[in-house]
Amino acid sequence: MAVDADRGRHGTGARPALNACLAGLLVAELTLDGGDGPVLAAAAEVAAARGPKTKAILSHMDRGLRHRLGQGTWDAVAAGLVAAGILGPATGGVRPSHPVLDEAARDGVVARLREAAATTGPLDVRTGLVLSMCGPAGLLEVVAPARAGRRAARSRIDHGLDGTAYEALAKTVRVLLVEDQAAAAVVG
Repeated sequence: MAVDADRGRHGTGARPALNACLAGLLVAELTLDGGDGPVLAAAAEVAAARGPKTKAILSHMDRGLRHRLGQGTWDAVAAGLVAAGILGPATGGVRPSHPVLDEAARDGVVARLREAAATTGPLDVRTGLVLSMCGPAGLLEVVAPARAGRRAARSRIDHGLDGTAYEALAKTVRVLLVEDQAAAAVVG
């Protein structure tokens, strides 16, 4: 959702926030069935080395992936999505190292998340996880482009995982981002 199709890089959201949210999604994926590949294997190594506390795992994911794969969280996840066929090779003047998302695939993902954000029914776990990271990643306007729907979408983002095994993970990501912003403000 954060990939700018013209540039092949994140176009929406701040890189540190996106990295934290992707780290949270990687940690969640480690507990769900069906995930494999070098990025998840490296994430599992980071989790084993820094766990069992989720906050420590999330704090070290970018550095751990960089050490194990030679790429930080964003680039490692993008490379994994290229390998899975979700992202494709760059075209139209974009540097070859910056993959781009097929616009039809992106539109499908965005439509599914917009629908999930606008409803009150039960959520598929993976949809709920991605939706829960849209707020901290700064993607609320992508999920709810109309101002009128943002309050409901924000509530769904913040509470869509309530009562699930992933509720604490979403809260930990938000706490980590607040702490990072506070630390940056003190330094500044």
